[in-house]
Amino acid sequence: MSDRPLSVQDALIGYPLDELGRRSRSGDDGTRIRQDKSIQSRAIRAFSGNARRSPQSVVKRIKAGGCNNKKELTRQLQYITREDAAHATWTNFAGVDRDLRGNTIERAAEDWSSAWRGAPKRGHTDHIILSFPKGTNIEQAEAVAREWGQAMFASGDYGDQWRYVAAVHKDPDHIHAHFVVDKVGCDWGDFLSISMKSELNYDVMRERHAEIARSHGIDMVASNRLSRGIVEHAPRETEYRAVHAEKGRGDDASIPPMSDSERERRESIVQGFARQYASLGQLAAMSSYGNSFMEKLSEAFFRSSDTLEKGGSLMAEPDTLAPPDNFDPAVAMTEAHDQMVSDARQAWDNIQAMDAGPERAQMEAEFSRTSTELLEATQAEPFFQDHAATADASNDMFSSLALASAQHVRSDLDPEDPRASQIDSYLGDVRDALTAEFAKDPDLMVQMNTTPEEMAEYAVQGEHSVAQAEAWQDRAEALDEAGSERLSALMDEGHRIVDDTWVPRDLEEQMALDQIMTADKHHQLSDVPAIESLVDRMEEELSDDEVQKVIDGDSTPLQDEISDPAVRAAVASEMRNEADLSPEASAERETVEAYKDMAREHQAEVSHDHAVERTADLEDGHEL
Repeated sequence: MSDRPLSVQDALIGYPLDELGRRSRSGDDGTRIRQDKSIQSRAIRAFSGNARRSPQSVVKRIKAGGCNNKKELTRQLQYITREDAAHATWTNFAGVDRDLRGNTIERAAEDWSSAWRGAPKRGHTDHIILSFPKGTNIEQAEAVAREWGQAMFASGDYGDQWRYVAAVHKDPDHIHAHFVVDKVGCDWGDFLSISMKSELNYDVMRERHAEIARSHGIDMVASNRLSRGIVEHAPRETEYRAVHAEKGRGDDASIPPMSDSERERRESIVQGFARQYASLGQLAAMSSYGNSFMEKLSEAFFRSSDTLEKGGSLMAEPDTLAPPDNFDPAVAMTEAHDQMVSDARQAWDNIQAMDAGPERAQMEAEFSRTSTELLEATQAEPFFQDHAATADASNDMFSSLALASAQHVRSDLDPEDPRASQIDSYLGDVRDALTAEFAKDPDLMVQMNTTPEEMAEYAVQGEHSVAQAEAWQDRAEALDEAGSERLSALMDEGHRIVDDTWVPRDLEEQMALDQIMTADKHHQLSDVPAIESLVDRMEEELSDDEVQKVIDGDSTPLQDEISDPAVRAAVASEMRNEADLSPEASAERETVEAYKDMAREHQAEVSHDHAVERTADLEDGHEL
């Protein structure tokens, strides 16, 4: 399974963790988060935490906290380790934690500053604060802080090792840890750099903080603001400091301004996240059999999706949806996703191993329809993408706009609708004619591991998934030159049969509208089968004077014949195009784009009118 199945997120929607897979020194893609190896599982964890309203990891560097000389460093170390505030204090050198002694600060200030050279813009040290949710046990906070400091600065995972002095403060409303880190590396002398371009960055630090906290029983998640529906930028640290200096901690700082275009872009990203919460709600529901927590989590995902769609945000709450002991919902959902993909691959292989026949073609089509549903639940897993996405006509030798539109119209009709039986009869006639034609070359059927009935059934589907088209293309490419020529001739005759099969009059208009709506906007109007069929029919059924009126620009004669305005306009235009024999008209063939837009506008108007009618009915009922 790919580590990056969420290609839509990469291009537009985004990733719930701020980090987008930076390259590490070792050459691996992504930062080194040990426990959740794949980007997908980490994304699921972030979404799950947001849906459960878990507290967010907060790792902050004090902007003006860097020291430039021994005196500043001594004052800062004395401040963070003062007895009235500190619950625990320690220092780390060469990867070993040691509790502070009476002369530790003096020795650290002397040792660190003696190696400093130059005048870095942010100083020779970094002052970092690690915060914990309200109500965290201070012993747990200390354990997490010690492990986090080791992982970030003393493990060597991020290039070098850096010395630090740390302290956990016992503020009951705001338990937090201070880290003052010497930027000069112990092993290689590498200068510590914490930035979005560095291997060690805040996204890594926050993710690792949340990961370690969870291992110590503290529910915490690291996700970006947009994944929680927060569109505004966070206040700058300078604004926070100014407000705190004036009014004390707790007052809100002003939010940086944002342009209309940037706000619109960020709101679009939030709506993308809303769709992903809904997708995960489906996945959780599919994996919830016998697990009441997963049922509740599924509901939480759907509520989160609804909240973001309505412009709300997902804020941490005191009473989160806590999983049972020894149960990790993110792991469970990742396993469910992987199992779903594995089962689907096996099912597809089983379908391909079936005996050749129409049942295999029908099973392939059903698999494509199911993949469309699973595509949402698995957040665009590539395997399902190939089975849910419709192949381009240029890559599908069986593609037929006429048959595809017949299938579309048929799927929208009630079983009792008399038009359904008309379409079934039409498709049956095409199927029988194609079966007879394909049966003329039994040797080719054997070479392609198919039967005339299977090929006919497959062709009648009209359109196919990318995976279906590729499977048949592989069969075609395995043929020798003579076989390829015979297949090409057979397919040409098959398309001629489809074009010549009679379509009932009252279905033509619906099929024409569907073909306009589903064809690419650059598709030539003259190549839309149902439009051409209607043009031929109108030229036969209308009088010569009526045909001339249409050619002259008056489509009144078509109004009683064709009800849909987009189809009527397209037929009128094509009748005029066929009558215009000038070289200019032949060179500039009209496309379906304008008629596609016209059809959309008409559908929107019809939907609005129906909504108004329903509202009027409700109001009348209320008065009664």
